[in-house]
Amino acid sequence: MVYDFIFVGAGPAGLTGAILAARQGKRCLLIEKKSSLDLHPRGETLRHRPILDEVLGEGVMDSLTIASTTIIEYFAPLPREVDPIVLDMKVPNLTFEWHEWMQAFQKQVQELSIDLKLGAEVIDLTMESGRVTGVKYLDADGSEASAAADVVFASDGHGSLIGRKLGVDYTGINYPIVKSKFSNARFDSPGFKFFFLPEGSMDFAPNFPPALAFLFPREGSSCEVGLAVMARAALKLGYKLPGPDDLLQVFEQATSRHPVMGDILAEASADLVEATMLPMGGPMEEVIPKAGVVLLGDAAGFVEISGGSGLISSMESAKFWVNIMIDQQAKAGEPAELWAISSIQAMTEAYTSSGIFRHNKAIADGSNISWDYVFTNLRNSENIIASWGIIAKALDIF
Repeated sequence: MVYDFIFVGAGPAGLTGAILAARQGKRCLLIEKKSSLDLHPRGETLRHRPILDEVLGEGVMDSLTIASTTIIEYFAPLPREVDPIVLDMKVPNLTFEWHEWMQAFQKQVQELSIDLKLGAEVIDLTMESGRVTGVKYLDADGSEASAAADVVFASDGHGSLIGRKLGVDYTGINYPIVKSKFSNARFDSPGFKFFFLPEGSMDFAPNFPPALAFLFPREGSSCEVGLAVMARAALKLGYKLPGPDDLLQVFEQATSRHPVMGDILAEASADLVEATMLPMGGPMEEVIPKAGVVLLGDAAGFVEISGGSGLISSMESAKFWVNIMIDQQAKAGEPAELWAISSIQAMTEAYTSSGIFRHNKAIADGSNISWDYVFTNLRNSENIIASWGIIAKALDIF
């Protein structure tokens, strides 16, 4: 089967790209290895952006929102010794249920008659004259199939299979992280809470690299809780990044023994706990690793790490690349012209000079400066607390 675009991975990036392309008359194939779109939530918080109304329909996000807050609270390593930093971000962070959000995407996919292959897994790329021309995949029944397209979009998440096949190095981009959902929590405020955990700050894990924990209140007494290793700082300090087992073990201890998190979660129960990776190192500049392929969303490190949401960033990256590809297709006429070296250079330059790239890069650069200052320069609990006022000013900027 021949398509205009193939999207490998039906997360927010792949779904957005296919929906927007199909509305412009393009034949799209979505390949997703999970059996359902709503399995394993990637995250359930975001800030509203116009692209949500554009992709899902006017007002759909409002109908899905179950809680919101503009407040963010940052807790010092010894949270009983100093008051938290409390910021009003003005723009609310919204929480929602993943399965309902995915159903809103799937409704658009069905209405547009987009070809969606669930339970299918890409196993290889097809090539012709040095250009990727499509994919080989195992269908849900285990049979091997193939599909061709002018463009293969790799929207298959952090550590993308396609990206890795084409030599993309994700070292330093992906941060080890635990994501979880708890019920029966007790929190006094609806503010999103972040907890500084520099090296040596957890007596139950004295050799654990610097980390940042978070707790996002949701509807009623439920909350999203996580622990992210600050990989950039950890590597600078000479730490080896922890594997999933060590990460989950420390997370379990932190949620029960941290002075603030422990109180909030004392009677809570975990409904979902998962060790994964989040690309917080900043957006890649080179997202066309091979003629015929474009990396989208997490596969391109395209996450707004200030808290704006990787979900929105993924959607915006998909919109940008679908639009530029449709424009280039019209100009080129033939796939060989579309993927000429001069065309790739022009598209890459348009991407790196675009507003969405420059915004995300500025956020990443600013945040990395702040986190490096906290976790590598100040380094320990005592120095961080002594500089709490300076940290408050830095956080207010970024």
